[in-house]
Amino acid sequence: MMSISTIMKISHQGQIRIPKKIMLSLGIEKGDYLEVAIHENQIILKPRKLIDPSQGWYWTKEWQKMESQADEDIEKDQLSGKFDSAKEGLKWLKK
Repeated sequence: MMSISTIMKISHQGQIRIPKKIMLSLGIEKGDYLEVAIHENQIILKPRKLIDPSQGWYWTKEWQKMESQADEDIEKDQLSGKFDSAKEGLKWLKK
């Protein structure tokens, strides 16, 4: 991993602004969480996801877009009927 260094000023509210280049290099976005630790007189910030890693796929932008589309389809009553076999379901999908 490449080394990126910058100097930031602490606001009167005790806040710092993380530069975009650092956020991009760590893959973090507005609203993400950081763990704050002190080690040997240094402040350490670690990105933390509060989602079970095995469930992370559900929260991807792509999956959430599909979930929104499914919700719209349900609202418009654009649902398939009940199938008695997988063969019937596949036939319906191929239409």
